[in-house]
Amino acid sequence: MAVRLVYRMIRAVFFKAKLHRKPSISPDEPVIMVANHAGSFGPVSVIATVPVQMNPWVAHEVTEPQTVAKRIRDEFLEGELHLRPPVSTWLANVVGRICVALMKDIGAIPVYAKSRKIAATIQESLRLIERGRNILVFAEDSMKPLNEAICEFSTGFIHIAKLYYEKTRKAIQFIPVAVNRKVRRILVGKPIRFDAAAPFPREKERLKQELEESVSALYRELEEELGLQEA
Repeated sequence: MAVRLVYRMIRAVFFKAKLHRKPSISPDEPVIMVANHAGSFGPVSVIATVPVQMNPWVAHEVTEPQTVAKRIRDEFLEGELHLRPPVSTWLANVVGRICVALMKDIGAIPVYAKSRKIAATIQESLRLIERGRNILVFAEDSMKPLNEAICEFSTGFIHIAKLYYEKTRKAIQFIPVAVNRKVRRILVGKPIRFDAAAPFPREKERLKQELEESVSALYRELEEELGLQEA
């Protein structure tokens, strides 16, 4: 209880967001939700705001006591809040302990980017989907800006769809999710279904492109609608 209370306080101060439109997602089949990252704002705000049970992909560093404090200090406390030692170091140790407990509580899936251990991430995701769970992926490659809204999407998560079809003969749907930190809004788009009949390399590229285009369009829609309200 204490961990969740502290988490709610942190979320209310730093990560408060509004769902712009209620998503229409069928409870009859699992989905893979694909969102832009928006720094630390995206993961926390989507998990807290979108009314869908999901297991999120998270950097493995924030699930492990040995590495969580450094990640939080470097990327969030110093990188985003511009705090400095010794305050950032002390606070990272406190928040880190809460973070590890929360990641376990919400069933976060550790992601081992650019490592052979990414296979474990894929297999754990597949196991959960087979049990009817939804997966949440923050797919951006921060080193490859695509446009003013997002970076290019990595495609490793798309392999889940291929493996899931091979095991179940069911084609999973991908749900685009746009997080706009500037307006503190989230918008969920229309599903895009995996096409098992297409050659996988071509299908992977199609899904990447359609998800990028959809998230970019949703992101801009949030800005445009908020602009009209303020005009």
